[in-house]
Amino acid sequence: MSQPLQSRTALIFGAGAAESGPGNGAAIAIRMASHGAMVFAADRDLEAARRTQRLAREQGGLCEVVEADVCSEAAIRAAVSRAQEVNGSIDILVNNVGVVIHGGPEELSVEDWDRSFALNARSAFLALKHVLPIMSRAGRGAIVQVSSIASTRAGVSGACAYHASKAALNALGMTVAMHYAARGIRCNNILLGLMDTALVREQLAEAHAQGLDHLLKTRHATCPPGAMGSPWDAAEAAAFLASDAARYINGTDIFVDGGLHNQITAPVFKSGA
Repeated sequence: MSQPLQSRTALIFGAGAAESGPGNGAAIAIRMASHGAMVFAADRDLEAARRTQRLAREQGGLCEVVEADVCSEAAIRAAVSRAQEVNGSIDILVNNVGVVIHGGPEELSVEDWDRSFALNARSAFLALKHVLPIMSRAGRGAIVQVSSIASTRAGVSGACAYHASKAALNALGMTVAMHYAARGIRCNNILLGLMDTALVREQLAEAHAQGLDHLLKTRHATCPPGAMGSPWDAAEAAAFLASDAARYINGTDIFVDGGLHNQITAPVFKSGA
């Protein structure tokens, strides 16, 4: 089996898996481990990170866990230090943390606005702040940031803080890509569409009275292929962008959405796009 990430060290924030199955971050960690990377699965929920570790190891991958609250600079610094100890460098960074809080400017509290930006944008800034010096010294590095097509489309859910903070994440990634390209560091954003993850199913089941089956059918029908994407679609894109096969892809927004961003009608972003 090909090992395109052999001997690479990957630090993945938001890599924990739910009890009902892996989400985007966990799938990325598992896939990168299966491709030969030494993966550090970082999550504020240590047990969730351990679920990812078990799944990665079942496939023969190398995976260690790190407990890290991405709102804490000290926690991010500690996670970076631990990952760096393996071979003196961090070759791959994945910023995957995010939260959707619904509400427009009138309804949303200032606290929820700030929380959205802390989790969706500030967390990535902190990770970049502490990983980029390591990559710069090594003269190489691949950064993948998990964003959403909600960052480029208004949608219908009124989740203004989510849209704005993910757009900020995209812009941060573009700035890094341009500033660090000459140092051998690449940074790309993955813009996910409607994804069928365990977390999305939990959110839909709790938040909507129509019933989970009805909402899943609606979301599947919204997507041009007739089905939502899976966490493994996100994982394959991230693993590719982190590999040498993507060595000349930099500063790009990669849509992983089955073409949903091209639809004229506004897509449904509720709970998890």
